[in-house]
Amino acid sequence: MLIRGSRCWSLFGLLALSTLVSSSVEAGIFPFPWHRNAPPRMTQRRAEREAEYTERACEPIGSKQFTKHGKQWPPYARPTGPANLPSHLYHAAHYWPYPYTCEDREYVRTLSSAQVSNGWVTMTTLYDYHFESDTHQLNPAGRMQVRWILENAPVRHRYIFVQAAVDQAGSESRVATARNEAIALIGDEQVPPVLIRVASPVGRPAEEIDTVRRLERESTLKPRITPPVGGGTSGSSSSSSK
Repeated sequence: MLIRGSRCWSLFGLLALSTLVSSSVEAGIFPFPWHRNAPPRMTQRRAEREAEYTERACEPIGSKQFTKHGKQWPPYARPTGPANLPSHLYHAAHYWPYPYTCEDREYVRTLSSAQVSNGWVTMTTLYDYHFESDTHQLNPAGRMQVRWILENAPVRHRYIFVQAAVDQAGSESRVATARNEAIALIGDEQVPPVLIRVASPVGRPAEEIDTVRRLERESTLKPRITPPVGGGTSGSSSSSSK
């Protein structure tokens, strides 16, 4: 009976203690560390150290440059200041090559994007051989190029660049004829920007290449087939012997 009574009193004590703790936590009088609403316990010294860690978190990892005996150690440019914190050195070694991989990837993406943009600018430019030399109107090749730009160029690269003429009037005439051609194909509301570009033609016009190829084929010598070596001599000797 005594044992049962002690167990009852123990159970009663636990229930009372849990009720007291719950009421104290809800009232905010006695916040336990494991309670989710309890404020973090941080001493002044720990707060100062965390502030120091945060302040020095962006310092570059590696040896620092210092002056000794009138010389710079190392002799090449390096950051100056106190040595890195051991926790920061461990963090850099543990997560290497981060963040350098992110910087390298972004650098490569930037170069690739610039190359792609320059390529589309070249492909969407109307050069001198796309216009008539006297009227600055689009020739058949220029009209085909405008149609190709509207059909194949992505939206963010859909511009019509026009090579600048020798004078401003010629450049404005080229811009106007290119815009009118685009309006005739897709309407006024969807016409992409038409911009003047100071550039040199890339490659040669198709008519020039075709002319060069035709002249090359016309100037080719006709093939001459000669009899085999010794064939005629043996035939003549055999006929003479008969």
